[in-house]
Amino acid sequence: MFKRDQIEALFAELKSEWQGTHDFEKIHRDVDLGIAYYDSGRPLTGLDERALALIEKHKPE
Repeated sequence: MFKRDQIEALFAELKSEWQGTHDFEKIHRDVDLGIAYYDSGRPLTGLDERALALIEKHKPE
């Protein structure tokens, strides 16, 4: 399960890399979904590859 510090780091990176771009809202939405999927044990299918990369980088070990 994601912890607060992991989520904060993930969203900080998301904002620094993507905020202000036309894809920011889509990536943000997919990160939100991806965290929920990950925490519930669901597969992370159908999500934006950039969101998946952020989730993979910051996920719990």
